[in-house]
Amino acid sequence: MNLLTIKREAVPLHAEVAAMLRHQILAGTLAPGAQLPPLSELTEKLGVARMTVRQAMDALEAEGLIERHSGRGTFVKRVDLPKRQTLNMQADLSQLQSMVAQLEVSVLVEETQAAKTDENGVAYRYMKRIHSLDGKPFCHVDLRVDNALYEKAPERYSSEIVVRVLKDMGIPVGSARQRVTISYADLEVAQALQIKVNSPVFRVFREFFDPSGRLIYSANLVYPGDVLEFEMEFTTDTPD
Repeated sequence: MNLLTIKREAVPLHAEVAAMLRHQILAGTLAPGAQLPPLSELTEKLGVARMTVRQAMDALEAEGLIERHSGRGTFVKRVDLPKRQTLNMQADLSQLQSMVAQLEVSVLVEETQAAKTDENGVAYRYMKRIHSLDGKPFCHVDLRVDNALYEKAPERYSSEIVVRVLKDMGIPVGSARQRVTISYADLEVAQALQIKVNSPVFRVFREFFDPSGRLIYSANLVYPGDVLEFEMEFTTDTPD
């Protein structure tokens, strides 16, 4: 599947390409100074004509988001990113575990890499997968889990939601945090979730730490904008 098959109706193709790259730059996914792939590579990857990519680059350059250097390539410029206002909320971990327990999600596609050791000497197993719900792609996941925990039940980690596996195995969690942002689907996510490029998505970054503060699990999860919602209940002080 390429961009031609998932573009929106009545929107010029070069505008779709420009919007996809613009979202990545303004979200910080493409960092300042990052070099964009060569024109030929983008043309092949996106399945569009060279002129389409050139028009997209012209638009981004005019907006001051990229700069071209003859013989060197195209680079992301340093720009002022939009400031997000953060709404801090607290919840019990059991709420997340309960939500996961109710989901009947299967692993549609799974890619597991060999364990890699980080700068602190901790080995993690990295996995990339697509979860499906009712036979349809539901979530695009990039995750890592402590390799020692992974080796205790590799078949479960490879086929089930990690939060559920950690709970069932009685792995102690000292603290956990999660950040949710609203973003847009790039080409990889659009293909994985079978949605249109630039469709709204929820991006969830999740981390679990053991009682000593060591990271045991982290994940970047992307959900289509129409399959997830968040409900918050606010309490108010009542007068005496």
